[in-house]
Amino acid sequence: MSNKTPQIRTTELLYKDKVYSIEYFIREGKKETILFAHGLGGSKENYWEACKTSALTEHTIISFDHPGTGNSTYYNDCTLDIDDLTAILTLFIEKLKLSNFILAGTSMGGLTTLLYLLKGGSKNVKAYINIEGNFMPEDCMFTSKVVPHDYETFSTVVIHDMIKAMKEKGNPGYHIIANNVQLNTNIKSYHNYSFQTVEYSQSGQLLHDYTALEIPKLFIYGDENHHLSYIPHFKKHNLNIKAISKSNHFMYYDNPKEMYDVIADFVQSL
Repeated sequence: MSNKTPQIRTTELLYKDKVYSIEYFIREGKKETILFAHGLGGSKENYWEACKTSALTEHTIISFDHPGTGNSTYYNDCTLDIDDLTAILTLFIEKLKLSNFILAGTSMGGLTTLLYLLKGGSKNVKAYINIEGNFMPEDCMFTSKVVPHDYETFSTVVIHDMIKAMKEKGNPGYHIIANNVQLNTNIKSYHNYSFQTVEYSQSGQLLHDYTALEIPKLFIYGDENHHLSYIPHFKKHNLNIKAISKSNHFMYYDNPKEMYDVIADFVQSL
C-alpha cells in the first residue's frame, strides 16, 4: 500500500515556439497510473481527493493545470483552442513517458482526452473514463454563454454574471468551481477555450466517436443530470455508465467518495 503524499511539480513543454510551464501533482503508487484532465474553470486540485481514497491508494495519480489555470503558463498574445490543449495533453503524456495508463477527463477535459484517443492515443491507453465530458450542445452550459460575446464584454460583464449564478447553486461543486474561476483562472483562456468546445459539441460526432472506442470505457454522470439526452443512447449500446448520487456536474466535489469508489471498481475490473 502506498503511503506517499502527492507532490507538486512542474514540467516545461515547447509548443508553437513558446515554452509552457505546466504545474501538476503526482501521487506515486505501484499500480497503473490514472491521469485526470480537468474541465473549463477547473484545476488539478479537482482530483486531490483521489489521493485520499483508499480504493485507489496503490495507483499513481496525476493531474495537471491547463495553460491559463493555476501556475501553468498562458500567453495572452497567443490564442489557444481545444486542438492546442489536445496537443499539449499529448506533449505532457510524452514528457512523463506514460504508457498503458488509465485516462480520465471531465467536461472540457472529457473533450480533449477523447480527441487525444481519436488522434492515436488509444494505442497508449489501457482504459478511458469520461466524467460528463462534452458530447452534445446541451453539455455547453457554460461555454454557450461565452461565445456570443467579444472578450471585452465577456471579461467585464458576462463572466461576473456567470460566477454569481454558479455561487447561487445549491451544490458545493458549483460554488468551488466559481471560486476557482474567480481566483485561479486566466479569463482570456476561459474565453478562448469556449469557442471550439461549442463547435465540437454541435456536430454530434463526438457521441458516435465515443461509442465506437474499442478500449474499455466508463461514462460517469451526476444523478441530477439524468435528463441528458444521450444516456438512452449509451444504454441502448450497452455501454458502461454510472450515476453518482446527490451530485450535479461537479461530482468530484458533490460526492467524491462515491465517484472514486465507482472509478476504483472500474479500474479493478480491467
